[in-house]
Amino acid sequence: MRESRRCLYGWCPNQPLVRALTGNGIFFLLQFFLVAIVNAQAQNITVSGYVIDSRSKQGLLAVKVQLEAHLDQAITDRAGFFEISIDCNSQCVLEFQKEGYARLRLPVFSEKKDVELGLVILSRENPVEGKDVLLALSETELNDEEGVSDAVGFLQGTRDIFLNRAAFDFSQSFFRVRGYDSAEGLVHFNGLPMNQLFDGRPQWNNWGGLNDVMRNQTHSLNLSPSEVSFGGLQGTVNFLTNPADLRPGYRLSTSASNRSYTGRFMGTYASGKKDNGFSYSFSLSRRWASQGYIAGTLYDAYSLFGAITVDLGAGSQLLGHALFARNRRGRSAPITEEVFELAGRTYNPNWGLLGGQILNTRERIIEEPIFGIHYQLQKKAWNLTIGLAYKFGFQSSGRLGYYQAPNPDPTYYRYLPSYYLNSGFGNNFNNAYKVADEFISNGQIPFNSLYLANSNDPEGKASYLHYADVTDGNTLTTGLNSNLKIGPLFQLDFGLHFRKTKTKYFSQLDDLLGASYHLDIEPFSETRNDVQGALQKRLGDAFGYNYRLELQALDSFIQLQFNNRNWEAHTTLGWGYQSSQRIGEFQNARYPDNSFGPGPVVVHTGVGLKGGIGYKPNARIAFNINGLLQKRPPFPKKLFINPRDNQNYIPYNSLPTVTALEGNVLIRFPNIIGRISAFSTWFQNESEIGFYYTDSGLGSDFVQEVLTNISRVHRGLEFGLEYKASSTVAFTLAGAYSSYRYANNPETALYFDVSENDQNPIDASGTIDLGKAALKGIYLSRGPQRAISFGINYRDPDFWFVSATLNRLGRNYIDTSVLPRTESFFLNPLTGESVSDIDTDLVSGMLKQTPLPSVQLLNIIGGKSWLIKGIYLGIFISMNNVLDATFRTGGFEQSRNGNYSQFIKDNLSTTPSFAPKYWYGYGRTYFVNLSLSF
Repeated sequence: MRESRRCLYGWCPNQPLVRALTGNGIFFLLQFFLVAIVNAQAQNITVSGYVIDSRSKQGLLAVKVQLEAHLDQAITDRAGFFEISIDCNSQCVLEFQKEGYARLRLPVFSEKKDVELGLVILSRENPVEGKDVLLALSETELNDEEGVSDAVGFLQGTRDIFLNRAAFDFSQSFFRVRGYDSAEGLVHFNGLPMNQLFDGRPQWNNWGGLNDVMRNQTHSLNLSPSEVSFGGLQGTVNFLTNPADLRPGYRLSTSASNRSYTGRFMGTYASGKKDNGFSYSFSLSRRWASQGYIAGTLYDAYSLFGAITVDLGAGSQLLGHALFARNRRGRSAPITEEVFELAGRTYNPNWGLLGGQILNTRERIIEEPIFGIHYQLQKKAWNLTIGLAYKFGFQSSGRLGYYQAPNPDPTYYRYLPSYYLNSGFGNNFNNAYKVADEFISNGQIPFNSLYLANSNDPEGKASYLHYADVTDGNTLTTGLNSNLKIGPLFQLDFGLHFRKTKTKYFSQLDDLLGASYHLDIEPFSETRNDVQGALQKRLGDAFGYNYRLELQALDSFIQLQFNNRNWEAHTTLGWGYQSSQRIGEFQNARYPDNSFGPGPVVVHTGVGLKGGIGYKPNARIAFNINGLLQKRPPFPKKLFINPRDNQNYIPYNSLPTVTALEGNVLIRFPNIIGRISAFSTWFQNESEIGFYYTDSGLGSDFVQEVLTNISRVHRGLEFGLEYKASSTVAFTLAGAYSSYRYANNPETALYFDVSENDQNPIDASGTIDLGKAALKGIYLSRGPQRAISFGINYRDPDFWFVSATLNRLGRNYIDTSVLPRTESFFLNPLTGESVSDIDTDLVSGMLKQTPLPSVQLLNIIGGKSWLIKGIYLGIFISMNNVLDATFRTGGFEQSRNGNYSQFIKDNLSTTPSFAPKYWYGYGRTYFVNLSLSF
């Protein structure tokens, strides 16, 4: 049977490859787990067939085929062919599942040892239950400049119960799975890596709004093996953009919401597999809002996608795709509790009125088209993908600047009531009340006043200006992936990827607000930023800083997987190379010999080993343990200390190291399915770089705070279970009980500018070692570390459904200020001597870490669909935070009070001037989607 697979509509699957790779050369990779898997058992029945689309009659890729209520499964190839071995006494039921299609249950009778089912037909699912609708539920804050990011985009494609709750319920409070940064989830397009070289994070905005053509994807979760990469701690997702594998037909949808955007339109067409060998697809979307839930946050985005596939025969295909997603958004900002009490949770200080129109000074624009071409070869036992991708374009983040003028930020501490309540001359309640009333009435940016201030300068010099921090560059990515089946039990995976990025970083004058020029001088030191360039910068000029980064990375992995009746195992070896170089375009007066021209090429290599073993005592329960040990090259973001001004970088005598271990229990009984996992992850030799102005015990300055030799540990338990009470009613229970902490006291140093104009520098060398910061045991700011969700879901046979989840999130901590936890904190900045009358109990009480209040969130979704003369019409409605709870999603302690005397004085006040700043979650929000599919 395996040698004579039937043809489908003129296309015949390929003959098997010669299995000649089972010699001694590969067995060294198996030694660490072969002892546990020596008893492979034969299967009772082999079932095979082809799964095809009900309308196009073409084979379907990546359909999951498994025995009902069992864990064993098979995946269809591009022809739709599957083959699975099962234990079946007389009659069994096979389940066929694929995203976008209705689940099919098919009885199988075990009259023969080999059962050939022929054609198995799948129909499109109820459109309002598809993930393409759910994707829109969490398009709120995928990536924030300050690093507050969730992994919603990474988690959307999986059916894992816990990860679904994390993506669509817990994410409202910036929940992070296992406390990981988004860089721990690797994103690939047709096998090529898409994570940014600079910081390791995927830029989800590059393909935002293209939900329909991003639905075809494969996942490897957490430490499980991936067929396209070594994998990240959070796993790997591989988007497959081949139009031949997309559901054929048209799809139109329109949405209304009060979240990030208020309106959305999407249109997609996929041809499916064509007899002439050509397949194609295209998609477009538009999302917009004059302002979202937070005041002043405009949303203006559109996305385009096109792809074509040429079938070359003999299992070969050539795929080309292009996508362009432009995203323009007005940003919000964290606020203190004082500002929240005055203006509420929707307040945003970043905007003001100009000519009667809302103008947000912190707009972010992303325009980065991506083009790719891929060659794919698929034989029965061997897959090969070779690809080339090119991304170019820019990102810009707007800001309002000022020079020798008052700060225009309406939440600047001198403009708030607390400034008068904390005055050194005593409480001035009269002025505090006046300022409070003024803030409530006019608490936005006064653009008219800024224009007036600029017009008062007789020479046309700008006191106020609007500029953008711009990154403009390109990335070339190429690589190959190969997957080889070695007999019925083994699979060998290999991958090699190369990336090269050239990026310019500079600030650009966007608007001089009525002035003629800007004097390009650093305000703290009164020194020139561009010694060799013009002192007066005009509209469109680069100013402040201007440099380039040239980055290269080479990553490779080789992996061996074993799978039989009762055992599974895998081992993966990864190796990586990275080089980074800064090239200065400006000669900075503060670093005349260390700013202009090419800096040193910094090279790091890393290596990783990953493996796991699993045991399946029966087809309904499985256990596995996975582990990882990896030495990583540092990301350039955590390598260069202050690349805007100089070439300095952290030497990294020891590379960042990750050690991770997880255990999983998978269950699939007739009425209950789910996963229970325990994990422990150690991060060592890490670094963090922060930028802020501080009044420290050593002096006042704008500093770069560098923490090195950081160790942290992430431990916890996560689970997701579903109980089917009947064919229409199901209950879910999911949660996480975790702890993310610093595991040591890291080394701390401050870097700062030193110039001739600096009369009293913190240190003449421009850097000072503060020793160890007392951070051991401090909880990390990684979102809620406790979460629980209970849900109930009803799906009616008449194609409508309603579901509700009640969620509780807690143990959420804000980011900790470091300076109060160093010895320099207790120095008198005037004398340099230790403060004599330190109240250690008082300081300990003020620095004691307490979590943000827990929050309860009730979310409800529902929908209905109709089939009218071959056309699917669906409506979907969701409401988040139905009880309209007010809650904080995160925040940080301000570092302005960097010395004991000032810190105590400010914090003894009922309303500190430099209190922590918080992000606030959305209140009650809704989302309505209407879709048409034909």
